[in-house]
Amino acid sequence: MSTAQGSSATATATATSVPSQSSVLASDNKLSQSTTTKTTKTTESRPKKVNEFNDGREKPHYTWGQSWKDWIKQSWSSNYDNSTIESRLLSQLPFYPESDGKRRASVVNTDIGNGQFIHEFYIENIEKDETPDICKEIVLVHGYAASLGLFIDNFDSLSSIPGTKIHAIDILGFGLSSRPKFPNLASSSKQDIYKVEDWFIDPLETWRQKRGINKFVLMGHSFGGYLSCAYALKYNKTITTPLTGLQSNLIDKLVLISPVGVERNKYSFLKKESNPRISLEQEVLADQEDIVEGKPLEEPPKTRTRQLFDYMWEKNYSPFSIIRNSGPVKSKLISRWTTHRFAHVYYHDQQSFQNMHDYIYRIFNGKGSGEYAITRVLAVGALAKLPLIDRCPKRFVDMKLPTLWIYGDKDWMNDEAGLEMTNEINDLSIDEYSKKLASFKIIKNAGHHLYLDNPPDFARVIFKFLNLK
Repeated sequence: MSTAQGSSATATATATSVPSQSSVLASDNKLSQSTTTKTTKTTESRPKKVNEFNDGREKPHYTWGQSWKDWIKQSWSSNYDNSTIESRLLSQLPFYPESDGKRRASVVNTDIGNGQFIHEFYIENIEKDETPDICKEIVLVHGYAASLGLFIDNFDSLSSIPGTKIHAIDILGFGLSSRPKFPNLASSSKQDIYKVEDWFIDPLETWRQKRGINKFVLMGHSFGGYLSCAYALKYNKTITTPLTGLQSNLIDKLVLISPVGVERNKYSFLKKESNPRISLEQEVLADQEDIVEGKPLEEPPKTRTRQLFDYMWEKNYSPFSIIRNSGPVKSKLISRWTTHRFAHVYYHDQQSFQNMHDYIYRIFNGKGSGEYAITRVLAVGALAKLPLIDRCPKRFVDMKLPTLWIYGDKDWMNDEAGLEMTNEINDLSIDEYSKKLASFKIIKNAGHHLYLDNPPDFARVIFKFLNLK
């Protein structure tokens, strides 16, 4: 796949030194030791969640025969290379590859050095911008083991506002970006975790500079949300607009879409409270009076399956290595996810479903790279070793950075932690500026991939937060 270098950046930021992770570490240490909040506990009764994997949706059946056919085509047909399959998926949009007169789009591979590149789908709305004072340049970051194509149902709506520019990227080590060998990094200290984060966010900053992006809205889903927060903590800064001379943040607003790694937990290197969140398994098995009275609870005995899972997690095994070595079974394994996630597409348009399934096949079977970071940054149970809630509130308030924390009503991610994060940020911002900086929203009829499950409501919430509609 050829790599066309992206445009060079124009220097517009005020001269500031790049922050070191040691300075960030010192800041996190200070915050974890001294920051206090006045967060009000939410007492209203919240409806019990319906698990998105048991919500009654009818899943299509992907046959073993089809899996064999996919393996043959994907392995030997020239019509099933990465760029062809991605183009087939993106061509479902009304403005790609040909413009619809209002928007134009292109695939860009930006050289970031060391023989590596960041893959991007760029969309620009070329209609007259009636509100040039509102930032409409959006950088969209996917989640773990995902890629930019998963936002296929959002590109049309998000690019509908005149003047909008969408940069949907594959982060280094995922999707169709370069997949260098992931280094054998340790994960036993704060400094170790920062090195893992830097492996992703430093190339992201290089890409931003190469693309000449100087003020933007950063949106990240799941692990991409976690990395977006890490990027903001390290790289957000004050910039000066060349034409007006006005100062603003590099990141105008930050949108976290069901981010992982928010909540405090027992695995944290930033211990801040003595009573970590009670696990679902403990809550079911424990005496409820003990929970109410705050008595310590015993961990339930681990099953052999759980012990094996924990062992594999701690040894940094990747489930995608199993898929990559499954031969003709690959497509059948992948269909377990695609037939659930895209069941609605299958029953509406089987060819569109197949386009997405083929695309996911390529993504999941790519060379192992960034996927090996997850077990270093997160402990068993997808709990962050450096929880965002102990890193972000005061720093985001000091930056005056508006944030939106958004979840699905069937989301398996911990939305209560997102609400707590919102409250902690707002407690601090009200004290400091007499206004709220954080917003929290739940999207109905949606799970962890809420942008896929309910694109119209997702777009409405985003537009409202960005003051676009």
